[in-house]
Amino acid sequence: MPTARNVTAKIAVNANVARLKEVDLNGSSEPAEVGTVPAASAPYISISEYGDNTIHKTVLTCTALPLSIADDAAVAQYGGVQVYTFPLGLISTLMARIAGNLTLGVTGTIIAAFTGVNALGTVTASTGSTLVSTEATWLQSTNNATASAAVAAISSISIATALTEASMRTVDGRTTAAPMWLNFAIADDATHTAGTGTFTGTISFVWTKI
Repeated sequence: MPTARNVTAKIAVNANVARLKEVDLNGSSEPAEVGTVPAASAPYISISEYGDNTIHKTVLTCTALPLSIADDAAVAQYGGVQVYTFPLGLISTLMARIAGNLTLGVTGTIIAAFTGVNALGTVTASTGSTLVSTEATWLQSTNNATASAAVAAISSISIATALTEASMRTVDGRTTAAPMWLNFAIADDATHTAGTGTFTGTISFVWTKI
């Protein structure tokens, strides 16, 4: 007789449900832990969760997600918004991707052809023209396309420098849940002032926890 295989089906759940179920087609099931979207961002983000506690994929679909722009005069403009909180645990991301459009100058005076960088971090962007260290934990600093009419296309993926880095990123979130921030820094211009903007697009990442 052929050997029976333990087959599972993965079912995505509504964003308001805190857990994703791994359903064992042989008759048993166990819950898989998932993260949450912070309350301030929740009206602008639709979340889809796939997989189980061994390997997991999260897709955040953002629609006009509000961003605040700070002005570090003669240095850069910068900002960030928290988009996700992982469940408690030791979290490793295997890969991440941002695809969409960053619109600045909703308020303020960002020039129409602004340039800059984006990243996914465990803290919000702070003073300076670069995104480094914990400002870029989950996805390294990557150039935006030069903006047209104050809208910059973003197409970023987490990628390692061959033979010198690992693409996996691990954060100890066992006591305090690890956050994810969408960060950006904009090259300075004499006319730039503080203001607001939006991001519309998707943030996708594959992760695991213990």
